[in-house]
Amino acid sequence: MDERIHWMIGQVTAGRMGRREFIGRAGALGVGATVAASLLSEAAVAAEPIKGGSVSVATEYAGAEETFDPTKMTNSTDIQRSYQVYDRLTNLDRDLNVVPNLAVEWEAANDAAEWTFKLRDGVEFHDGKPFTAADVVYSINEHIKEGSESPAKPLLSSIADMKTDGDTVTITLDSGNADFPTLLAYDYHTSIVADGWVDGDPVNGTGCYKLSEFRPGLESVTERFANYWDGDAGHVDSFITRGIPDNTARTSALRSGDIDIARNIEPRVANLMQAEEGVEVVDSASGAWFAWIMATDRAPTDDLHLRLAMKHAVDRQHLVDNVLLGFGQVGNDFPVNPGLPTYCDAIPRHDYDPEKAKWHWDKTGLSSIQIDVSNAAHSAAVDCTIILQEQARHAGIEIGVNRVPDDGYWSHTWMQVPFCVTGWNSRPTADAILTIAHQCGGSWNETFWCNERFDELLVLGRKETDPARRLEIYCEACTLLHDDGGLFLPFFTSDINGIRSRIQNFHGSPANQMGAGWPYHEVWIDESMA
Repeated sequence: MDERIHWMIGQVTAGRMGRREFIGRAGALGVGATVAASLLSEAAVAAEPIKGGSVSVATEYAGAEETFDPTKMTNSTDIQRSYQVYDRLTNLDRDLNVVPNLAVEWEAANDAAEWTFKLRDGVEFHDGKPFTAADVVYSINEHIKEGSESPAKPLLSSIADMKTDGDTVTITLDSGNADFPTLLAYDYHTSIVADGWVDGDPVNGTGCYKLSEFRPGLESVTERFANYWDGDAGHVDSFITRGIPDNTARTSALRSGDIDIARNIEPRVANLMQAEEGVEVVDSASGAWFAWIMATDRAPTDDLHLRLAMKHAVDRQHLVDNVLLGFGQVGNDFPVNPGLPTYCDAIPRHDYDPEKAKWHWDKTGLSSIQIDVSNAAHSAAVDCTIILQEQARHAGIEIGVNRVPDDGYWSHTWMQVPFCVTGWNSRPTADAILTIAHQCGGSWNETFWCNERFDELLVLGRKETDPARRLEIYCEACTLLHDDGGLFLPFFTSDINGIRSRIQNFHGSPANQMGAGWPYHEVWIDESMA
């Protein structure tokens, strides 16, 4: 790096030069504004937030059914708007730890089957109504009451009772669940509305921004809420949110400056955008994943030697580098989000080893095997399978790739054939993903794998509140799946967002898309960076 840049960073650190002056001088030395800002960030030179302005956000969905009703939200655009206008009892930080939100503290009793939340004082709704425990009970009950069709109903169905006592809410579950505060933090459906609010009433949350305009299928406008309980949150005056489903149109709008933040950029496009002036790519580790699945209840994939041969037959890092173009991380055949504290790093990785793959393959006595594949499961499914086919030949394994139609894949191929592909979004806890995808007899147990000890460990993990012991439990469970299961998970994908260079302090997170709502609290506009 030019010594003059080092000197200038020192001047900024010492308070003798402002960030804008630094950007200008760096530009004169041939350093672009985006690179200059990155140098300051790496040097831990903080900038004071600039208040004001409007930020436009483009999501990947648009439809007339868009809603602010937490019991009806189903798409990515609803998610972004919920982050703007609503709060939840708890939230997740960038390390996926549960942190306070509308609840300032909580404690468990009766083997994590009873949870008491102490509520934050001084919170008010956008219409001026004070926030109370009754609002919490009403908001949650709307999801679980008889006749509710809320997507969150299965998540909250273990709630047996809710009681209030002043500024506390006690929620009793039908069985212990140490992850209950995490579930409330992760799921945007658990947003808190005012007691008695129903869809059609003016939108009324406690969030950092309040709704001023909403045209379903087109756009919404939210404005900073002056009485928000966190005085350090919210720097821009307003957010304009609109759905642009077409990937090309969404990235073109970002490049032209028509929008400031674009959700869900494709890796190929993101790779090209990284070299462009005026835009930045922010990718965050994610718990979303792609996998090949081998049914353990039928031939030929019921043969453990076959499954192990496959798991050693492809270079996973090659897939990350050449299919995801670096926007992902290697997986190890169990689906727990690598950002979770219950992710087990200690399990040895199934690395690419043609000799080991050949040894296992020869034990099967097979001459070839077929994989049914469709990009309906994952946008990279076909490309990854072709690479697997090529690399497996080095182990003497012949794989036939049967490209099946995208339309009807989930009904006609998935869970119907011995060997196919799948793709999943992230889940907030180890228990959530391991239970839904691998518990004996589960309706979405796509490999039909069943292990009694694994199921016992799931029950133990739900009730255990000691973090060290929980990690031990989930390490044992994931080791069983890794060594014996039919899940062949080569990588986790990144969450990729594009932003204009004038947007400052944008951070992503494995917690959820758009950093679980943090950008709406944290970003500001610096026009000198445009």
